[in-house]
Amino acid sequence: MAWAFDYEAVVATIFPGSRRSVGSVAVTTPGHVGVFQYNRDLEKARDELRLSKYSGQMDQYPVELHYIADLPEQEKLALLFQANMAEIGIEVEVVRVPWIRVVDEMSSQEASPNIVGAFVSPDYPETGSILECRYHSRSAATWQQNEWLLDPDIDWMIDDALATIDWGERFRKYGEIQEKIVELCPSLFLLDQVEKHAYQAAYVDWPYADNPIPVEGYNMQFRDIQVFPECR
Repeated sequence: MAWAFDYEAVVATIFPGSRRSVGSVAVTTPGHVGVFQYNRDLEKARDELRLSKYSGQMDQYPVELHYIADLPEQEKLALLFQANMAEIGIEVEVVRVPWIRVVDEMSSQEASPNIVGAFVSPDYPETGSILECRYHSRSAATWQQNEWLLDPDIDWMIDDALATIDWGERFRKYGEIQEKIVELCPSLFLLDQVEKHAYQAAYVDWPYADNPIPVEGYNMQFRDIQVFPECR
């Protein structure tokens, strides 16, 4: 699936102005490292599919993808994914669901659909936060992790990195985790979303409007926004 998806179409037409993800962590997050990046290659995708124990039986295993009803861009992503997977013989059923149902479904491994589209941001501006909330076992059964990775080695690596006080050494460990996750490929890493805001730059000073901040909502700290009416 990672080889079959059209990443360039996402950043060109669905989320213009955003950049492609490089691994599981947004590039603006302290501690991000450059890792292997999947690109659309249908022949490679078919080669990988032939190695699967489900090869030749894909019609018996349709994939169910749920997207959040309130987000029209996610519907476009879901339909693009459906079309891309059809090219390699994988049937995808796209299901529109309300947010509260997504939260409910992902609280149980049995109820979780095969794939859910989601944007997750770190709780504080460091790679450890997003690694923990996305791939640690303690974040399973939450809306942040439909992968149900449940990998004790990943858990240990994340806990060890978070407990490392030395800045450089902690970031080095974050890098090893990012490499391991992209090798496992439990998710499709699509894009680093960019928020767009319209404001009057002539007399409003909004320092974080144009500078990406990895923590959701941080750019809305109104104490940092200044208005100069005399400049109107």
